[in-house]
Amino acid sequence: MLTHLIVLGLLSAPSGAGIGPVIATPDRTASMAIIQPTASRPNNIPLGAVTWSQPYDPGDHAPYAISFKDLLDEGETIASIDAIKVSSSAALLGISVDTAAAYAPIIDIAGDKIQLWFLVDQSAWESAAFAAAGVQVAITVRVVTSSAPAKRYERTAVLTVRQL
Repeated sequence: MLTHLIVLGLLSAPSGAGIGPVIATPDRTASMAIIQPTASRPNNIPLGAVTWSQPYDPGDHAPYAISFKDLLDEGETIASIDAIKVSSSAALLGISVDTAAAYAPIIDIAGDKIQLWFLVDQSAWESAAFAAAGVQVAITVRVVTSSAPAKRYERTAVLTVRQL
């Protein structure tokens, strides 16, 4: 049910998202570029969406990060996470963003990236969709910055989910 609310845009991360150290490794960090590439993507994934280099195994529970550093001006930080949406194809496959207290999305202490933890419904861990190359799903994040007036950035990152 939570996943469906996120997909419909009815649920988003609270604007008072926690702040803490991002522990996602560099291969689990997607860096948003000022000028994004325009290569076409499958599954209705927006042009220019950045892909995490580390695939996600359905049984994993590990942090992934999105860096907005290149989009922020000097001294500007991420003030809040306005929304996080998983694509409808992700929701149908049981993929969601963990919102439990210890795993809820956070803003890095430096204020230039966010961290999320993904979940795949345990009943789907062995799904044929995750075999071989797996699937690519879109995760869209909207953040608000500390600038005056505040800026808002909405960017999409691509998560490859496959058996590792």
